[in-house]
Amino acid sequence: MNTGKTLRIRRFFRHKRAVIIPMDHPMFGGPIPGLENPGKLLRLAARTEADGVLASPWAISRLAEEMGQMAFIARLDGGMTSLGPRYDQYWNVGTVEQAVRLGAEMVALNVFIGGENEPEMLKKLGLTAEACEQWGIPLMAEMIPAAELKHHFGVSERSHRESAGLGEPVSIASRIGAEYGGDIIKTVFSGNLEEFRRTILNSTVPVLLAGGPKTGSDTELLTMVKECLDAGAAGLVIGRNVWQRPRIEGMIAALCALTHEDASIEEALDLL
Repeated sequence: MNTGKTLRIRRFFRHKRAVIIPMDHPMFGGPIPGLENPGKLLRLAARTEADGVLASPWAISRLAEEMGQMAFIARLDGGMTSLGPRYDQYWNVGTVEQAVRLGAEMVALNVFIGGENEPEMLKKLGLTAEACEQWGIPLMAEMIPAAELKHHFGVSERSHRESAGLGEPVSIASRIGAEYGGDIIKTVFSGNLEEFRRTILNSTVPVLLAGGPKTGSDTELLTMVKECLDAGAAGLVIGRNVWQRPRIEGMIAALCALTHEDASIEEALDLL
């Protein structure tokens, strides 16, 4: 890893693991519940121990003063919305150079594996990784099996059968993300801890847990996070399960306690 990447990635790992709050969802769904007022959310998150925020470059350019000490990940790709007919059309709509000019410490891409446009997705990942190397900025590759897309975007719930079959595709996608130049992998949890542990071991770069659509109770969410951290996750990138809950600041505090301090579930719940 070159010097620029080393120094920038350090901003997210002030602790041994990272808590990142994504708020790039309006690039797909517009003013979805919880993100009607991004400035208010950023001000709230800045009062916590969260390490970073993921958003579009254009959003952050307007909201930089609200970020406090959090580091910034710029979402470079888009090109489809909740009003469109497909959920696998994500192309670069920003550049690595632009992200560096705006002060981003990392850039992020969605890469959908197993779909019709897989070759274009991998080309996008490889070319962006090359640009990131040139500019000295880390790349977070969000590696998602195509079969998971409708659940990932909150369009439908995942069935037990679909969940049971995600382990191998997630593992394959995560390793491919590293092989194509991702410095950090963000991916989903299929529900099987042993499979997730193997995914982390085989990825060769740090793996962050994606939160997915808002589901379950606070206890269920925190238990899942705790188990994934114990399995070796380097942190988490959780949005809807934070800012679509009634106690946003408390949930961020609970996630930070689990991630930064190895708190117990009971100790985390006390922070809500």
